[in-house]
Amino acid sequence: MKKITFLLLFVWILFTAHEFWLAPGQYRIKPGKTVSLDLLIGEDFQGNLWGARTRRTQSLVLLGQGSQQDLTAQALASDSLSVQFKCKKPGTYLLAMRSQNSFLELEGDKFNAYLEEDGIENILALREQRGELDKPAREFYQRCAKSLLQAGKKTDETYNVITGMPLEIIPLQNPYTMKPGDVLPVQILFENKPLPNVVVRSWYKMDETKTRDERHRTNAEGIADIKLDARGYWMISLVRMIENNDKSQADYQSYWASLTFAL
Repeated sequence: MKKITFLLLFVWILFTAHEFWLAPGQYRIKPGKTVSLDLLIGEDFQGNLWGARTRRTQSLVLLGQGSQQDLTAQALASDSLSVQFKCKKPGTYLLAMRSQNSFLELEGDKFNAYLEEDGIENILALREQRGELDKPAREFYQRCAKSLLQAGKKTDETYNVITGMPLEIIPLQNPYTMKPGDVLPVQILFENKPLPNVVVRSWYKMDETKTRDERHRTNAEGIADIKLDARGYWMISLVRMIENNDKSQADYQSYWASLTFAL
């Protein structure tokens, strides 16, 4: 019975959990203090440990103060143990993680619902235009996740470093210089170019309180404005999907980006 229950839970997580994010134990830290990082997957900014870490992690790095610390080997060593690191000097630090490609196949109605839920309007419109809404879909997908941390009080420009991942969320101000009520502009880059007119989601929670989320849209320069109206934990996320070049393997290729920080 326990094995059956676990299997059902696993299947439920696999097919309903969309968001993926980096969750450090603390976002504001003392320089030199050890930080524990978990990689989470879930819905509504409520997550479980990502059980595919050792099989699907491509890279995990910590950037800050003119240096780069490669944490990939730690991520590949275990699916359950937290990744440990230190931000040795005062300043702003950026964690960046990219996954390997994974494969997903869904029936037409389930795929359409997923496109609608995550604001993937270009592919939904394409399927409707081609009369393919009933057609099953095969998809390759990658994760491109980032997190901002602040060690001590000294802030710097690390918050807007471009890492070169296919899909990136770039804050145009440092969240750790902001206060409740301020507006954070973020620019979305796809293949290093601004991505206009796409849906961006912002998520807010404080401890175990219920999550709030809102939808935004980028302008012609790929910029969306996110109002940070309360102290707590924030995540910004979006999905970009394109047609896959090799249709014999998959119909689509998607990239899932997220950025977490605390206010």
